[in-house]
Amino acid sequence: MSGERIPPLVRATLVAKGLTPPYLWAFLKRLRNRREPPTTVEAPASAAPPEWEYVPEGWKRPVGGWDGTAIVEAYRAKWPSFLAATAGSGPLGVNHEVPAGAPVPRDDRDAQQNVLVFAYALLSAVRGRDTVSMLDWGGGPGHYAVLARALLPDGVELEYHSRDLAGLVALGREVLPGDGFDDTDACLERRYDLVVASSSLQYAPAWQEALVRLAGAAGQYLLVTRVPVALHAPSFVVLQRAYRYGYDTEYLGWVVSRDELVAVGEGTGLRLRREFVLPAWLSAVGAPEDPVEHRGFLFVRSSG
Repeated sequence: MSGERIPPLVRATLVAKGLTPPYLWAFLKRLRNRREPPTTVEAPASAAPPEWEYVPEGWKRPVGGWDGTAIVEAYRAKWPSFLAATAGSGPLGVNHEVPAGAPVPRDDRDAQQNVLVFAYALLSAVRGRDTVSMLDWGGGPGHYAVLARALLPDGVELEYHSRDLAGLVALGREVLPGDGFDDTDACLERRYDLVVASSSLQYAPAWQEALVRLAGAAGQYLLVTRVPVALHAPSFVVLQRAYRYGYDTEYLGWVVSRDELVAVGEGTGLRLRREFVLPAWLSAVGAPEDPVEHRGFLFVRSSG
């Protein structure tokens, strides 16, 4: 799942710090500390654990993971609201990952930026075709199938396939019976015009191997997006407690080294066509890099 937006006050502080010479920032900090008496704030004993946590031991930490009925039922409950938000000619600022009980918005500006990144990749893959084939790796019940059909030009058909866990595959076959859903890697044995891994690569323990296999299935384009990236530190692992989204579980995920991701992708013979900055952040205290931003990467097999 993508990270939280950094609160405006925090973002403003980060920007101000970045624009202020280091010596002046240090002076202002010392001056503020002299004027303000030190305070100690103790968290109440009943305080809930943070949504994000740095996990130095990595994938050795036992967690519930994605393979649970709570996630399937949360997706099922939100599906009608998601369809309503994508219907018609209104904006596609759609994000299905909303707190439990909240309606899916269609005017979320940050979500629309994510959708536009997908639209750029999708329409690049069309290139005058009457049918475009797409593999959605970690696609759940098919959110991107619905978005793709809302974005494609008239007359262009979508051949959609989703690879996910068995429970989400079963839900996808229920809500989108005309599309393809697979809970095995058999779907990787052919090529597609577009392969998409949106907010999914980071959940593969061996993400480098997964990226190589996805590149092999990309006939033309591979979009790896909504992935948390470390711009300075090596890849590391965080835990997310996603209870407020209705997912009664917690799971591990990578913060992937941006440079390593590009190197692995281009090492498969693909070329980085376009990199995207995304409006999502996460903060795990004590992590080698904090806060962490999210990015997208569109790779292409040729000079197309």
